[in-house]
Amino acid sequence: MGVKVWMNFDSGKVDLSYLIQRFREAGYEVDAEAVPAGNAEAVLEKARKADVVIAAMEEWNEEMLSAVAGKVRLIQKYGTGLDNIDLEAAGRHGIAVANIPGANAAAVAEVALLHILNAGRKFVPCVSGVKNGRWDSAVSGTELDGKTVGLLGYGRIARNLARMLGGFRVEILAYDPFVHNIPAGDGVTLTRSAEELFRRSDIVSLHIPSTGETKGSVGGNLFSLMKKGAYLVNTCRGDVVNEADLAEALRSGRIAAAGLDVLAVEPPDGSHALLAMDNVFISSHMGAESYESAYRSQVIMGDNVERFLGGELVANIKNKEFLAG
Repeated sequence: MGVKVWMNFDSGKVDLSYLIQRFREAGYEVDAEAVPAGNAEAVLEKARKADVVIAAMEEWNEEMLSAVAGKVRLIQKYGTGLDNIDLEAAGRHGIAVANIPGANAAAVAEVALLHILNAGRKFVPCVSGVKNGRWDSAVSGTELDGKTVGLLGYGRIARNLARMLGGFRVEILAYDPFVHNIPAGDGVTLTRSAEELFRRSDIVSLHIPSTGETKGSVGGNLFSLMKKGAYLVNTCRGDVVNEADLAEALRSGRIAAAGLDVLAVEPPDGSHALLAMDNVFISSHMGAESYESAYRSQVIMGDNVERFLGGELVANIKNKEFLAG
């Protein structure tokens, strides 16, 4: 039997035409159909018929992986973050896991910059006010020039954001425990700790992965160090922020505003406290969604799948150490 690829995406909402054509030309059978979020049974029904899964945000834990062992050979994540996939368990069950680091870095950095500018200048409330008939809806805000921007984490997205911030008269700080030197041309100064970063910055932008150590790590202890009137931007993973602590910091005025492209639970419940706050601006995890990043991502995914099925453990496979043999 031939290779079957299941893509957990709605081709009517996500343009998968490049991948569909490429896989079909390679002789693969393609199933491009999304299942309802959180429906594990529907995921398994699809995955049990596939050799390759192009994964979205569905959970791949021990139970799920064991259920598809012996059939699924590769889970290719459409994105960078792998926090929804148990890499060790996948390896034990003979399933390789790959991602596409860097393909969407510029797109996500642009959204981080949009949130930074909006949190300061209140652009979205002004636009919304005009549409609702309030021409005098402008709210006085703060300029980005002259501010200190702190980047928590200094990977590909943060480096792109630093590049984009280069057009402003800002001081850029970064803290990343895995980065010890930054090229002088980046215009970024390393701090000695996350605490120092939060203390010195007018704006903090988060760029860290979701891990056991980072989940909930950005909370009251760090918010209490921020300058009064500073603001927070998050375009990485929602669960790295203690959202209850963030809501309290916003209510108290310790933080003036927050721009969030991610939440701990997506989509959020309508009663989520942050949704009701006028100084919180939430976008729908759209940071990576650009035509250019989608094309780059799909080229990388196509290369990964074809090379893997040809017998190569490509560099983007992130659980090589757990794969038997």
